[in-house]
Amino acid sequence: MFFKKNKNPEESKVNVNNVFEYLESKKEKQQKDVSQWIVRKLKKASNKKRKKDENFKLKNEPGNIVDVVNVSKYYLTGNTITKVLESANLEIKRGEFIVIFGKSGSGKSTLLNLISGLDRPSNGQVIVNDTNLPYLSDNQLTQFRRKNVSFIFQNYNLLQNLTGYDNVETGAYLQKDKTKKQDIEQMFKEYEIEDIMDKYPSQMSGGQQQRVSILRALSKNADIIFADEPTGALDEATSRIVLTSLFNINKQNGTTIIMVSHDPDIKKIAHRIVYVKEGKITGTEVNSNPKHPSEVY
Repeated sequence: MFFKKNKNPEESKVNVNNVFEYLESKKEKQQKDVSQWIVRKLKKASNKKRKKDENFKLKNEPGNIVDVVNVSKYYLTGNTITKVLESANLEIKRGEFIVIFGKSGSGKSTLLNLISGLDRPSNGQVIVNDTNLPYLSDNQLTQFRRKNVSFIFQNYNLLQNLTGYDNVETGAYLQKDKTKKQDIEQMFKEYEIEDIMDKYPSQMSGGQQQRVSILRALSKNADIIFADEPTGALDEATSRIVLTSLFNINKQNGTTIIMVSHDPDIKKIAHRIVYVKEGKITGTEVNSNPKHPSEVY
């Protein structure tokens, strides 16, 4: 692996504090080869929690649960920097059902990972539930996720050596607030899947595994549920069941749902659609009449 040996006159003015301003000025390319000097500055600025400054105590705007302010994300491969998200700005109100929509590789999953605290932004502010995430240590980010958010993944992520009940219980265990504890057995009954409580994932269909995954997210009773292509591997009938679950959770509990999808039909059930293309948020669309999933599937 070879780096450019010397920084050019432009790069000589770059430091940890302005490295992203320099990179943002190079808008003509999604990828750029840079010197080892820039690579070092970028790693130092990106990989650890930020030092406290005037933005550390920023809170969400009134009524919002998420505020993304001028956020960019770069990935390093050797001395090549790839810009995957550029100057993103987004507000999400508490209790909204949001779909982040775009093609594969558009940057939508990166945006989800930044909002959920699974990844760190290279630049900008990500304020979730009155916490500015880039200023948290790795351990603090883990604690934040345990307390505030739940996840539903396309590949279910169930623990294969645990029964359906025990998998759901792992979600409930992460909720330390006793007032938010859920009756797991009752949840299985409400979702009419009590017959798989004692089954292992290998004994379940894909749809059953995804419903257990949803119950695991629900059992935590978190403020936000993040769903990354939750119906991507499901048939139409099972997709309807999964989306109905999320639709009802949002409507009945006021839980904020933030879902990534490239399925145009899913847009019809959301309050608002956020469009992402080539690493940029290109616009948002308000859906004044969200449809029930049974009207779509």
